[in-house]
Amino acid sequence: MLEGTETMADAGSGGEAWLSGPSRFPPPIQRNDELVTALLKSAAVVAAPYRYVPRVPQEILDLIVDNMDDKATLQTCSVVCWAFVHSCRKRLFRDLCFMMSSDTPDGLYQLFLCYPHLASYVQSVTIYRLPNSSIWMRTGSLLPALLGLLTRVTKIALFGCWGDWLDMAPSLASALLRIVSSGALERLHLLTVTNVPAPFLRASLTVPNLSMFHVGLDSNAPDVMLPRAGSSPEFLNLSLDSKVGKILEFMLQNPHYFSNVRRLAVNPIPHSINSSANLALVLSAVQSTLERLDIQWHELHIDHFDKSRFDYSRLTCLRTIQLHIVMEQHTLPPYLPWVLDRLRASNPRLTSLAIVLHLPAAVVASSSGADPVVISKIDALLGGGEAFPALQDAHITVIPESSPPSLVPDYVAFFAAHLPKARRRGVLRVEQGWRKRGEAVMPLLPYIEVWPHRKKG
Repeated sequence: MLEGTETMADAGSGGEAWLSGPSRFPPPIQRNDELVTALLKSAAVVAAPYRYVPRVPQEILDLIVDNMDDKATLQTCSVVCWAFVHSCRKRLFRDLCFMMSSDTPDGLYQLFLCYPHLASYVQSVTIYRLPNSSIWMRTGSLLPALLGLLTRVTKIALFGCWGDWLDMAPSLASALLRIVSSGALERLHLLTVTNVPAPFLRASLTVPNLSMFHVGLDSNAPDVMLPRAGSSPEFLNLSLDSKVGKILEFMLQNPHYFSNVRRLAVNPIPHSINSSANLALVLSAVQSTLERLDIQWHELHIDHFDKSRFDYSRLTCLRTIQLHIVMEQHTLPPYLPWVLDRLRASNPRLTSLAIVLHLPAAVVASSSGADPVVISKIDALLGGGEAFPALQDAHITVIPESSPPSLVPDYVAFFAAHLPKARRRGVLRVEQGWRKRGEAVMPLLPYIEVWPHRKKG
C-alpha cells in the first residue's frame, strides 16, 4: 500500500466507492487519515484510502458527459492532466506501506519492473510481519527483489510484531541490511523484534534518526566494530526494557555511537526491573550533547525517574524537556511539583517545558479538579518567584479518553484560570485533544509518525 496522496472526498458528497477491496492492514495500525494505495488483483495498482474513499464529484461527471463532443476542451483538459503527472507520481509512490506476507510486494515488483522510473519516487517503506506467526514472508515472495529496486529510500520502518529475526529468510535479511548499510538512509524505526544480528545493529547505529522499541540483540553477537567516521545517531528513541540493556552495552563499547545524540526519547517500561538502571545508563552516555529529552511514564511508575539516581545537572546542553504521563486519576499527579522543582534546580537554563497528560476514560465525566496545593506549586514553578529563570515556553496538553469528544471538560479554561502567574509571565500554552474510548496510549515516538495520530479539530 502507498500513502500520501490527497483525496477528492471532501470535494463532493459521500457515496459508494468507485473502487473497493478487502483491507489488508495488520492489527498494529488502527486508522490512517491519509490516502493509501492497495494492490488489488495481480497487476493493477489502484488508489483507495483506508478511512475515506476518493470519489469524483457527480457535478464533474455530469459536465464530462454533457460536453463529450467538445473535443477542444477535452484536449485542453488532457494537456492539463499530463502537466500534473510527474508531481502526482511523486506523491503516489513516495510512501510504501504493506504486510510482508501479502501479495503486494509481488505486484509492486512487476510494476516497477515494467516502469523502472516509478521505483525512484519511493522514499519511505513501512513493512509489517504477520502477528502470531513464525512466518515473515510467503515462500517465493518477491519482497527481497522489490527492496533491491528501491535505491532512493531514506526512511524504513520494520514492525516485527514480536517476531524472531532468526526466522527471517536470508534473502530478506540481506535486502534489509543492504538498505540500512547504504549510507543514504536518514530514518530507521525497528519495533518489536528479537535476535537482531550484530551486523544489522552496527549498520543501524550509523542512521541519523534511530528508533528501537522492544528490540533484542542476538545473544551470539560478536564484539563491536568501529562505525563509519562521523556516522552515529542524532535522534535516538529507546524503550527501556530488559532487552535494551545488551544493546546499550554493545553501544558503550565505543562511545562514538553516542557522540552525536542531540535528542533522546525514552519509554520506561512498567514492572521492568531494569528500566531505572537503563535510563541512568543512556543519560550518562549522552550527557555532554543532549539538547532535548522526552520521557513517557505511567503514573504509578514514576519511580523510574527517581530510582535512576541520575544527576540531571550533568545534562549541561539540555534546553527542552517533554514529560508524557499516562495517568490513572483525573487530578494532577501529586509528585509533579517535585519533578518540576528537581528539574528547575538541576537545569536552570531550560527554555522549553512540555507536559502531556493522558487521562483515562473513567474520569472524563468528572470535573477537571486538582489539589489546590499541587496546582499552586506548579504555578509558582512556572511563573512565580521559584520559576525556571530561563523558561520561554510552558506547554500543557491534556488528552482525555472520550467518545464523543464533546463530553470532555474544558481543560484549557481550567488551567488558564488556575495558573495565573504562568499566564501573566507569558509562557503558558494549553491545548486539549482527545483519544477514542478504548484506544491505548501509543509508545512515545516523537520524531516519526509510525503510528498515525488523530488530527486535531
